Amino acid sequence: MATQAFSSPVPLTSDEEEFMKHEHERVKLTDSQQKAFDIWAGPKDPDVSDAKYWIEKNTELDFNAFSFKCLNLLIKQAVWRYHHCSFKWWLKVKDDSIATKWKSEALTIDWASYIENAHFTPSMADACISELRKKAEVYEQTGLMPVYDYCTAVIKSDSILTPEFAKCIQDAVKPLEDVPSDCKDWHPNSNDQVLDLVHPSLWPLVYGSSKVLHDRTIGVDDALEYCDMGTTIRQPTKAEATLSPATSWRSTSRNKVLSREFQWLPCDVDLDRITGKAKIASYINNLHPVEQAHLYPIIEKLIEKSLPAWDLIYNWEDKFAIQRLVTSNVQKPVCPCPEICGRRRACRPQARPLAEGEVPRNRKDLGRNARDKAWFRETHGPALPDADPEAKDYVKFAASDIRSSGFFGCKDRCQVIVKLANIHLTPENPEYKGGSWHTEGLLNEHIVSTALYYYDCENITDCTLNFRTCANREDLDDSGSRTSLDYEQYDWWSIKQAFAIEPRGHTFQNVGSVQTKGGRALFFPNLLQHQVSPFKLADPSKPGHRKIVALFLVDPAIPIISTSNVPPQQKHWWPAEPKTGPLPAPASDDQGLIQWETAQEEWVDSEDAWLKARESWEQSLSRDKWPIGMEQAKELRKELMAERTWMKEKEADWLKTEWNFCEH
Repeated sequence: MATQAFSSPVPLTSDEEEFMKHEHERVKLTDSQQKAFDIWAGPKDPDVSDAKYWIEKNTELDFNAFSFKCLNLLIKQAVWRYHHCSFKWWLKVKDDSIATKWKSEALTIDWASYIENAHFTPSMADACISELRKKAEVYEQTGLMPVYDYCTAVIKSDSILTPEFAKCIQDAVKPLEDVPSDCKDWHPNSNDQVLDLVHPSLWPLVYGSSKVLHDRTIGVDDALEYCDMGTTIRQPTKAEATLSPATSWRSTSRNKVLSREFQWLPCDVDLDRITGKAKIASYINNLHPVEQAHLYPIIEKLIEKSLPAWDLIYNWEDKFAIQRLVTSNVQKPVCPCPEICGRRRACRPQARPLAEGEVPRNRKDLGRNARDKAWFRETHGPALPDADPEAKDYVKFAASDIRSSGFFGCKDRCQVIVKLANIHLTPENPEYKGGSWHTEGLLNEHIVSTALYYYDCENITDCTLNFRTCANREDLDDSGSRTSLDYEQYDWWSIKQAFAIEPRGHTFQNVGSVQTKGGRALFFPNLLQHQVSPFKLADPSKPGHRKIVALFLVDPAIPIISTSNVPPQQKHWWPAEPKTGPLPAPASDDQGLIQWETAQEEWVDSEDAWLKARESWEQSLSRDKWPIGMEQAKELRKELMAERTWMKEKEADWLKTEWNFCEH
């Protein structure tokens, strides 16, 4: 079979369809036989010998009449139909008989085995069908499907990245991949599995070292002309990089929220307010504007295709946020069986009457404990709200809300950080262990959304991107909040049953996961932590890979220093004899540039501190190797990664604050 642009199946070409039309007439394959073959072959993707065996066993046809090409195309067609034509939930959900079948199946699922205490009512099933029907209209018109949508949303699309476009990306990226082994940039601590092609952690903005232009902007075509120009940007003060005690409710100490060392560099992107077209206006950091110029229009197109989903996410909280169920009270109802619980002097699972033949209780009997809990849940559960069967307010957006222009309140420019990376597996190194939970960047970058394009997947098992977030502790367990929860003193069991949370556990809650198959595009807010699940080689005897383009959107309302301001820092980009033009006049502090006179004034009250600062400044000048070579860039990357790892760990500690339901 022909090599596919990615592992997702592709339909027959027009020439192949014409060939198969004649083959059907020749071998006398009926429509019912074709359908039966599709049902068998679609999920299996068998080889030709298996297909021959199936034809021999399940039809009266001469399997030798089927040519090798015919069998290959039969398999290709069956696999395509299975993955892209057979399900089509957005069409089937409109069929009442199918929807009724789905509802019946959903109501028979043991939901408590999925999440403890979970249940699913007929009204919830009806609400799901109603919501899916509304979303089907959006999907059919736009190709975008919001999932895990509540106060924010994850959006997926399987139509943006066509096989032809994916192949175009593969071909364009090939020069970055086909480099000598000693030039390949394997990401640190990745076990030689993650290959960085373009990564923002190399040659970032380095406070106190990088040069910036404050009186002009750098484009794509003229980027190299600005090498060796600019004035050194100052390093932020500690006060500028920490949260003041007045706004920090957790402690009186200052919390570091910004890096004083590094910032990833985005490129500027011009947006046409009328047409919605995107045009990269400054060079992409680490993507040579001349040698890799052919990649710029492709990245530009990916940015353009991301804008409708990014805009929807950007406006979600204000316009489309939903809360399907509202629970303000989890107090226990009046005991429905006092004659039973009275004998135990308390309502608890162990009060369940023993069934006939049951022996006296043993606390190690897990099966009995499960029966006790099930009985108690059915008889003593808190009164919880049910769903609206029509899901009237569960979908607040329509296809018309997904813009094709005028993004982010009709902004004429946005900023995007670009990353290209591959994960390579081999028979000797066959399994990727998965990633860590994280959000992208630090507050320095103001990243609000991510776009991921899985343009090439080969010989790997299914993989997902998992999402989690923090529940709103302040609203739920703060008795002073207007949305505070009403519960009986010490009744933590009811809280656990209602919300699937541990009353003394951390506030992280898993949102769900999305499969990251080839040809899929994913868009999600940087409010959600995400994590790549483990995966491995599908065929352990052959190599495999997964390749992505990642785009990080900087908050359009808060532009940051970009490649429009920072001349190329890569030593290998510079000409042998760089052209040195006149430097702009020193700028004021509010433009972020070093002025030693200002530094003197800041330290005038302390001679020792002033001398220490001067010594540190002089040492930084002596260390300044300009431009930055590859080895120095990799050392700086280690420093950047170490700092961000530390800050992310601190962030995780802060985010996983434990619930603290008071014993009122």
